[in-house]
Amino acid sequence: MASRWVAALAAAVVGVTLAGCAPAPAPAREPARESATTRRLTGYLENLVGAQRFRGAVEVRLGDQVLLRRGFDKARDGEPAGPDTRYVIASMTKQFTALAVLLLQDRGKLAVTDPVCEYLPDCPPAWRAITIDQLLTHTSGLFDYLDVEPAAAARLFARLGTGEPSPEQLTSLFANRPLEFGPGTRWKYSNSGYVLLGRVIEKVAGQDYGQFMRTAILDPLRMTNTGYRPGAAGLATGYDSWTDIAGTHDTSAYYAAAGIYSTARNMARWNDFLLTGSPAIADQDTLAELLRPRVEVNALEQYGYGIQIREAGGRAVYFHDGGVPGFASYNEVQPGTGVSVVVLSNLGIADAEHIGRTLASMAVQ
Repeated sequence: MASRWVAALAAAVVGVTLAGCAPAPAPAREPARESATTRRLTGYLENLVGAQRFRGAVEVRLGDQVLLRRGFDKARDGEPAGPDTRYVIASMTKQFTALAVLLLQDRGKLAVTDPVCEYLPDCPPAWRAITIDQLLTHTSGLFDYLDVEPAAAARLFARLGTGEPSPEQLTSLFANRPLEFGPGTRWKYSNSGYVLLGRVIEKVAGQDYGQFMRTAILDPLRMTNTGYRPGAAGLATGYDSWTDIAGTHDTSAYYAAAGIYSTARNMARWNDFLLTGSPAIADQDTLAELLRPRVEVNALEQYGYGIQIREAGGRAVYFHDGGVPGFASYNEVQPGTGVSVVVLSNLGIADAEHIGRTLASMAVQ
């Protein structure tokens, strides 16, 4: 997907079969010595750093073998980037939000076929036909509150009068906008839908979004260096260009659409879960629902729940990119080959998707 300043970012049976039959993951093995593949991957990224087109951290695996896990350039002044550096993962957040919704459905707290207005006390009449499924698949017709130029976005958040807007305040940024099309009639990426999903999660779980993510997903997956916490400290410094620090917003401005932070090492654990279903925080049917292609994005790509799908060599590839001011991200898993790629950058102009796809291709050469 082409990235804006906030980026949008295979048959169903392929996803179900591969997720359902995969073995439990073996512990990742570090290379006994630097392989030719590792040298190629490293050289490619070092060339990008030299050209001032990338800084950040990556992890590339082939099956249980770690081909590359390291940082490049700096996380902030005086601190080099590394696999445990925290980055805003931007729209890769949507995968986590979507799984949270499915876990609540498994617990009988909601159904994805429910109208979203059942859970929102301030729901405008125009939203009454919108279902949770349509929010998950970007088919709701909601105006994307982040689909504006950076200066306009800054004015929107300034209008709220707080650096840490609440979910209700974020909703007010698009509640009075007319729908762009009838719910369910076509696909258009919308961060607004995932803001509403975050509110639904809080309503039915009885916890705030970050707490539910922690207890239901992150801690069980041992993603202890990942989370959603407004005002979070210790993140990498985001850059608009090689030398210019980005005018970033607090992660609460992105909420359940793009507000999670993580590390390359932690995101590789998430990718293990996508590939194998282990640890079994969700049953195999639920994981298959997360990954099942549901709506066409373009001639080559489809969208599931918070994740995109394309084919490569007749096999399904699951991926998503992301971008907010100062940060760019990409992750990809290939069940057919066992490839897992995580790219987290604190250089907003980095083409994380192109970098990630190139690393994935190099991993199987």
